[in-house]
Amino acid sequence: MEKNRGRIETRTVTTTTATIDEQYLDWPGAKQLIRLERHTVEKGQTRRSTTYAITSLSRTKADAAFLLKHLRGRWHIENRCFYVLDTVLGDDSSRSRTGHAARTLNGIRLATLNLARRLTQTVGSLCREHALKPNLLMNRLRIFKN
Repeated sequence: MEKNRGRIETRTVTTTTATIDEQYLDWPGAKQLIRLERHTVEKGQTRRSTTYAITSLSRTKADAAFLLKHLRGRWHIENRCFYVLDTVLGDDSSRSRTGHAARTLNGIRLATLNLARRLTQTVGSLCREHALKPNLLMNRLRIFKN
Protein backbone atom coordinates (compact mmCIF):
# COMPACT_ATOMS: atom_id res chain seq x y z
CA MET A 1 0.00 0.00 0.00
CA GLU A 2 1.20 3.49 -0.83
CA LYS A 3 -0.16 6.86 0.24
CA ASN A 4 0.90 9.48 -2.26
CA ARG A 5 -0.51 12.66 -3.80
CA GLY A 6 -3.76 12.43 -1.86
CA ARG A 7 -4.56 8.89 -2.87
CA ILE A 8 -4.14 5.43 -1.41
CA GLU A 9 -3.06 2.76 -3.86
CA THR A 10 -2.71 -0.96 -3.24
CA ARG A 11 -0.92 -3.07 -5.84
CA THR A 12 -0.93 -6.85 -6.09
CA VAL A 13 1.36 -8.73 -8.46
CA THR A 14 0.67 -12.32 -9.46
CA THR A 15 2.98 -14.31 -11.72
CA THR A 16 2.60 -17.67 -13.37
CA THR A 17 4.63 -20.02 -15.51
CA ALA A 18 1.90 -22.66 -15.83
CA THR A 19 0.50 -21.55 -19.18
CA ILE A 20 3.98 -21.20 -20.63
CA ASP A 21 5.03 -24.68 -19.48
CA GLU A 22 1.93 -26.14 -21.14
CA GLN A 23 2.75 -24.47 -24.45
CA TYR A 24 -0.44 -22.42 -24.13
CA LEU A 25 1.30 -19.16 -24.91
CA ASP A 26 3.07 -18.94 -28.25
CA TRP A 27 5.48 -16.11 -27.38
CA PRO A 28 9.18 -16.77 -28.06
CA GLY A 29 11.33 -16.31 -24.96
CA ALA A 30 8.41 -15.84 -22.56
CA LYS A 31 9.17 -17.14 -19.06
CA GLN A 32 6.45 -15.58 -16.92
CA LEU A 33 3.05 -13.98 -17.26
CA ILE A 34 2.38 -11.09 -14.90
CA ARG A 35 -0.88 -9.64 -13.60
CA LEU A 36 -0.75 -6.31 -11.78
CA GLU A 37 -3.95 -5.34 -9.97
CA ARG A 38 -4.36 -1.80 -8.65
CA HIS A 39 -6.93 -0.60 -6.17
CA THR A 40 -6.92 3.18 -5.80
CA VAL A 41 -8.96 5.39 -3.48
CA GLU A 42 -8.82 9.11 -4.21
CA LYS A 43 -11.22 11.74 -2.87
CA GLY A 44 -13.70 9.02 -1.92
CA GLN A 45 -13.67 7.54 -5.43
CA THR A 46 -12.51 3.93 -5.88
CA ARG A 47 -10.82 2.70 -9.05
CA ARG A 48 -9.68 -0.78 -9.94
CA SER A 49 -7.45 -1.65 -12.87
CA THR A 50 -5.62 -4.72 -14.09
CA THR A 51 -2.52 -4.75 -16.28
CA TYR A 52 -0.94 -7.81 -17.87
CA ALA A 53 2.66 -8.23 -18.99
CA ILE A 54 5.04 -10.87 -20.31
CA THR A 55 8.68 -11.19 -19.31
CA SER A 56 11.62 -13.24 -20.50
CA LEU A 57 13.01 -13.34 -16.94
CA SER A 58 12.59 -16.57 -15.00
CA ARG A 59 11.24 -16.66 -11.44
CA THR A 60 14.75 -17.16 -10.10
CA LYS A 61 15.86 -13.91 -11.76
CA ALA A 62 12.67 -11.92 -11.15
CA ASP A 63 10.29 -12.54 -8.28
CA ALA A 64 7.01 -10.66 -7.83
CA ALA A 65 8.58 -7.83 -5.81
CA PHE A 66 11.24 -7.25 -8.48
CA LEU A 67 8.62 -7.24 -11.24
CA LEU A 68 6.42 -4.78 -9.35
CA LYS A 69 9.36 -2.39 -8.98
CA HIS A 70 10.18 -2.81 -12.68
CA LEU A 71 6.60 -2.18 -13.80
CA ARG A 72 6.42 0.97 -11.67
CA GLY A 73 9.80 2.18 -12.96
CA ARG A 74 8.65 2.17 -16.55
CA TRP A 75 6.25 5.04 -15.79
CA HIS A 76 9.15 7.10 -14.49
CA ILE A 77 10.78 6.80 -17.90
CA GLU A 78 7.52 7.59 -19.71
CA ASN A 79 6.85 10.64 -17.55
CA ARG A 80 10.44 11.88 -17.77
CA CYS A 81 10.46 11.71 -21.56
CA PHE A 82 6.99 12.72 -22.66
CA TYR A 83 4.95 14.25 -19.84
CA VAL A 84 6.74 17.61 -19.89
CA LEU A 85 6.72 17.70 -23.68
CA ASP A 86 2.97 17.14 -23.70
CA THR A 87 1.86 19.30 -20.78
CA VAL A 88 4.27 22.25 -20.72
CA LEU A 89 5.33 22.48 -24.36
CA GLY A 90 2.05 21.27 -25.92
CA ASP A 91 3.63 18.59 -28.11
CA ASP A 92 0.42 16.55 -28.47
CA SER A 93 -1.68 19.58 -29.39
CA SER A 94 0.70 20.74 -32.11
CA ARG A 95 -1.10 21.18 -35.42
CA SER A 96 2.03 20.57 -37.48
CA ARG A 97 1.56 17.12 -38.96
CA THR A 98 3.16 17.08 -42.39
CA GLY A 99 6.48 17.82 -44.00
CA HIS A 100 9.49 18.75 -41.94
CA ALA A 101 7.66 21.16 -39.64
CA ALA A 102 6.46 18.53 -37.15
CA ARG A 103 9.90 16.96 -36.82
CA THR A 104 11.64 20.33 -36.57
CA LEU A 105 9.27 21.66 -33.90
CA ASN A 106 9.61 18.43 -31.92
CA GLY A 107 13.39 18.80 -32.11
CA ILE A 108 13.13 22.33 -30.74
CA ARG A 109 10.92 21.10 -27.89
CA LEU A 110 13.37 18.29 -27.06
CA ALA A 111 16.29 20.74 -27.14
CA THR A 112 14.38 23.04 -24.78
CA LEU A 113 13.70 20.15 -22.41
CA ASN A 114 17.35 19.07 -22.40
CA LEU A 115 18.56 22.64 -21.98
CA ALA A 116 16.28 23.14 -18.98
CA ARG A 117 17.63 19.97 -17.39
CA ARG A 118 21.20 21.06 -18.08
CA LEU A 119 20.55 24.43 -16.47
CA THR A 120 18.64 22.71 -13.62
CA GLN A 121 15.50 24.72 -14.25
CA THR A 122 11.93 23.77 -14.96
CA VAL A 123 10.93 24.05 -18.59
CA GLY A 124 8.23 26.59 -17.78
CA SER A 125 10.59 28.90 -15.90
CA LEU A 126 13.21 28.58 -18.64
CA CYS A 127 10.70 29.56 -21.34
CA ARG A 128 9.38 32.51 -19.31
CA GLU A 129 12.87 33.74 -18.44
CA HIS A 130 14.18 33.64 -22.01
CA ALA A 131 11.03 34.52 -23.97
CA LEU A 132 11.94 38.18 -24.33
CA LYS A 133 15.68 37.90 -23.71
CA PRO A 134 17.32 35.87 -26.49
CA ASN A 135 20.72 37.37 -25.63
CA LEU A 136 20.53 35.85 -22.15
CA LEU A 137 20.07 32.41 -23.69
CA MET A 138 23.00 32.92 -26.06
CA ASN A 139 25.22 33.98 -23.15
CA ARG A 140 24.20 31.03 -21.01
CA LEU A 141 24.94 28.65 -23.87
CA ARG A 142 28.24 30.44 -24.51
CA ILE A 143 27.37 30.80 -28.19
CA PHE A 144 28.57 34.39 -28.40
CA LYS A 145 31.30 35.76 -26.18
CA ASN A 146 30.81 39.18 -24.62
